[in-house]
Amino acid sequence: MNTASMSWIRECQRRWGSRINRAHELQSEQKSAKPILQFYEAILKLQGEVALGSQSTVRSGPALREQIDSSSVVSAMPSLLAVIIKSGTETLRSEAQQLQKEGEGRFRTLLATALIGDPTGLSATEDFFARACLQPVAENLQMQMPGVPNHTGSVCPMCGGLAQLSVLRPEGEGASRSLLCSFCLHEWPFRRIGCPWCGEEDKEKLPRYSAEECDYVHVEACDTCARYLKSVDLTKNGIAVPLVDEAALAVLDVWAGERGYTKIIQNLIGL
Repeated sequence: MNTASMSWIRECQRRWGSRINRAHELQSEQKSAKPILQFYEAILKLQGEVALGSQSTVRSGPALREQIDSSSVVSAMPSLLAVIIKSGTETLRSEAQQLQKEGEGRFRTLLATALIGDPTGLSATEDFFARACLQPVAENLQMQMPGVPNHTGSVCPMCGGLAQLSVLRPEGEGASRSLLCSFCLHEWPFRRIGCPWCGEEDKEKLPRYSAEECDYVHVEACDTCARYLKSVDLTKNGIAVPLVDEAALAVLDVWAGERGYTKIIQNLIGL
């Protein structure tokens, strides 16, 4: 194994290891969310294995989604379904059991449909199954791609995916805002005030909400389109891992849902 391959493996292990460790740590801090975080920790471990098993080199020209061979990750689906049936939400367990019965042909159809990038092609639950398998491979590829300068749109410049969450990072005396892709986990800059779904910029129509016990994660809602996503503020908690901490605060998703807001896209615990 050459030096470049060894370096890539170490980086992959570090990246997924930090997510797995954070999910484990939060189980003692967020006791009410412990079952959810145990479930997510199991998914992250499976995704880490998929990531390490995928060392495809990105090619210039084809779009990112076109470079993913769904047959290379279809073998991960049975393991994913087993994790979900063991500890997923009731809805996910029911769907996983049905998908398990349908077999490999259905697995391949879900993965192929997800790669097209049409949000209407799959139900939210089907999209969950596909993204859980494809996300590690997509991240490996996007990390090899050059950045897209000056991109400030609301969808990912690498794969066209929807924003899973927003991140606030320290910048000067304030903070900059970025969006994290739900499909390939690429992060790109986005204006500080603005709805990633409809573009609304009126502060009065963009309410925010956070729980007192965890004020570094908050809901960013929009009264114009009734959509929301969560934001992780690293200026308040520098050790947070945005992908994991967003999932841990399920109480915020409950709050948003009770007030009629719909999440831009569900995370990988089904919220």
